[in-house]
Amino acid sequence: MDYRSFVEGVKKLQFIRTEEKAEEAIKAVLGILASSMGAEQAEKLFSRLPEPLTMENLRSRQARPLDITIEEFFDEVGAEFNLAPDQSKKLVDTVFRLAKYAVGEDTITEVESDMPPDVAEELEAA
Repeated sequence: MDYRSFVEGVKKLQFIRTEEKAEEAIKAVLGILASSMGAEQAEKLFSRLPEPLTMENLRSRQARPLDITIEEFFDEVGAEFNLAPDQSKKLVDTVFRLAKYAVGEDTITEVESDMPPDVAEELEAA
């Protein structure tokens, strides 16, 4: 999957209409995800994503503690983009689904043990 597919997938959400907002949203969601994982597992996951979705670009974007809950995840995304809670969840799930498709189920299974449990559950369910 290429980067353009990520952007187009997020732009389909009615509350994310522009390419610029879609790109910012993708990087924010994946940045929080990267920051919720240990470096080794995050590198394993993000090395399989298309440019510019690299660890360097994403992890520096967010400085979150490793123990973020999924509700805090949704809240942070919602606050950054001024979204209602259901919109924030839909955005996170959309980006998670695209990331799963891009890297494959095997990679997700390998790295989810290094995520906070409820974040891993949300990623698995996306």
